[in-house]
Amino acid sequence: MNLEQAMAGIKVGEAMVYGGLAVFPLIGDGERQRDYLTLNEAFQKEGVRISEVSEGGSVPELRFKNLLDQDIFVADGETLIGAKQNRVLNSSIYVKAHDEIVIPVSCVEQGRWRYSQREFRASENHEFLRSRAAKMESVAVRLQMTGTDRRSDQGAVWDAMSMMCDEFKADAPTRAMDDAYKAARPSLDEYLKHLHLQPNQVGMAVAIDGKTAGVEFFESPTVFGQFFEKLTRAYAAEVVLENRIATVVPDKAALEHLLARIGRERCEEYPAVGGGREIRFGFGGLTGAALDVDDRLLHFVLLRGGRRNRH
Repeated sequence: MNLEQAMAGIKVGEAMVYGGLAVFPLIGDGERQRDYLTLNEAFQKEGVRISEVSEGGSVPELRFKNLLDQDIFVADGETLIGAKQNRVLNSSIYVKAHDEIVIPVSCVEQGRWRYSQREFRASENHEFLRSRAAKMESVAVRLQMTGTDRRSDQGAVWDAMSMMCDEFKADAPTRAMDDAYKAARPSLDEYLKHLHLQPNQVGMAVAIDGKTAGVEFFESPTVFGQFFEKLTRAYAAEVVLENRIATVVPDKAALEHLLARIGRERCEEYPAVGGGREIRFGFGGLTGAALDVDDRLLHFVLLRGGRRNRH
């Protein structure tokens, strides 16, 4: 499926507004049968093993072993806790049944390089928006240069994590992303009382200061439902400390125009990690990525760069 077809099938709902965020639900045409599991589902079945690539480890990569008879989909920005330091995924990946592969990651815990446990477990938090946007930009540049390398600008990711720890006054001796979330969690959970999952919702478009901060959707409502709360907190973390009374809400027609434009943009394509094809593109300060497997668009994300680009 190409991006133009995917965008044409998405309906933009009415904005939900709270505390500096304007969130437009993206509505699909109903549930789709899928023969793959999400990472969370795979962990629940105890069917996945994620570990350092060796005893010594390597910051930008991990070993992923699928023990199941089903394929596993993992989204960009998903967080893994454990081993020598916590990591996030640099790209959306698709791991086929019983495959063992090396996956590209970034560290979101600067002050630890020792085992807390041998294998990773899933986190209930998604990568912060500012870190993820910087990571996506640097990964896109490296992919364009090499065709295969998905390493991020690790320094930029660490800087973003440290900044979030400071802003939330977190008790974070290793500057870990999850500690920043722990400190901010009560305030972030307030957003979930006002921003709600809609029927057949497959994604969300979020505006901050009246400009699109991010667009994200998945193939099916049941998959997006697993990400809704985590993504809402990740976006809310950008504005929760600003005590917004009024929120600038962009015109829904402008968002629909943006989605239509995405389908017309020139894209770069690469073999995806594990299976499928990875699509990368960017325009107007926005960086996009998508994962297509067997002509099905499993995941799409479009993020604006640093906050300086929103004013």
